[in-house]
Amino acid sequence: MTAKKFITTIKQIPVGQGGFLIGQIEDEHSRIFTYAFDCGSINREHFEQGLKMCSLQKIDILFVSHLDVDHVSGIDALAAQVQIDMVVLPCLDALHLTMIACEAAGNSTLRLSTQSFLTDPFGWLVDRGVKEIIQVQRADDTLNVIPYEPDPEGQPDSIIVPVPEGGDPSRPYTIRSEMVEEAKSVRSGAGTVRTLGEHTSISVEVKGKSIPSWLLVPYVHPFPKEAIASFRRAVGKQFPHTFAGRSLASKAFTKKLIQLLSDKASCEKLKACYSIISRDHNKISLSLYSGPQAHKNNLKISRTNKNFDWPFPKPYQIIHSEDTLIRKNGGAWICTGDANLNQRGTRSAWLKRFGKLLKNVDVFILPHHGSNDSIHDEVIKKLNNSEMIVCAAAGREKHPHNLLLGRLRSYESSLWHVSENPESGFTLKVSFSV
Repeated sequence: MTAKKFITTIKQIPVGQGGFLIGQIEDEHSRIFTYAFDCGSINREHFEQGLKMCSLQKIDILFVSHLDVDHVSGIDALAAQVQIDMVVLPCLDALHLTMIACEAAGNSTLRLSTQSFLTDPFGWLVDRGVKEIIQVQRADDTLNVIPYEPDPEGQPDSIIVPVPEGGDPSRPYTIRSEMVEEAKSVRSGAGTVRTLGEHTSISVEVKGKSIPSWLLVPYVHPFPKEAIASFRRAVGKQFPHTFAGRSLASKAFTKKLIQLLSDKASCEKLKACYSIISRDHNKISLSLYSGPQAHKNNLKISRTNKNFDWPFPKPYQIIHSEDTLIRKNGGAWICTGDANLNQRGTRSAWLKRFGKLLKNVDVFILPHHGSNDSIHDEVIKKLNNSEMIVCAAAGREKHPHNLLLGRLRSYESSLWHVSENPESGFTLKVSFSV
């Protein structure tokens, strides 16, 4: 059988203080699959400038790390330009929903736009053309984490997620998870929503061969149980609820939450309690591993070829031109959103889930725009052979933080700053044959 060439191009789009990544997978003749990771910026003009740099036909899957404005504010603009078939995001359980609401509340009460989203988040997405919504449960704890096994034969039993009624049975990817809830209709069948377990993966196949060729592994890190317990005690009688559950919050819970946050006095009390779990920016956030499936032939990698906006002079790693095809690691890319990879429990679970894949990573997006409090040296050391990327507006005082730059310098790490400057985008191109 004749081998077929497979090409993936991944680019971090320059949108300033925010996040917008586009990955396109093609064979020798056509585009097979397009995905995005996050879609927003604190500056609308910066995002629209980045969006104009994209030539998109359709987004098969949009992964949303979390629902902060700088990661989702561009969804409206993106949906107005291209069709978004599926959105994958962390499960809107009671804890996650409360965190979103508290952060969105201004100095007084909850904004009407946020109330509208929280009242019907899935309807909000379907109204923007999304056909399918997948919620991934946050991890429970480190003990239950299953390391992703690169060898398909070594994977634990998992369920293939069925295509929902009315969906495209010929779509070029397969979703697997250890727990799959039944799909529920949204907007009278205009869309569906389904909840999957924490150990979820997506395999993209080459047309006509049904051979898994590209791997996407989303992972929502666990939240410290001691922080959840402290928050629950602080809320007390004002809002009696267990926040330990990982399933979708009920409509009754959402209604009560909005009532509390719509009253100024109650809003202030709940936000004061929320500071217990938010003071270290330890937010629920989805990370995404994206890379070739194992054992690919003729793997070749190329990268952006300019050192742009270097935060410190040397040492640095040579960036090879796109015309020079080389092999460095394994052609993979990891996005982290605002994951707190400094907190021990979160970090341990994250490293355990991605542990066998880290040697393949060529590009690593530093969490929380290069905050010094969001990453531990253990993670930096494990990914030190990767290109470190920070996504932040130019001139920000703590993004990237000077202390983090010093730590990266001590490990002789390579760093690239993707800002709002159109020339600062970073591209990784990976080709191989199957």
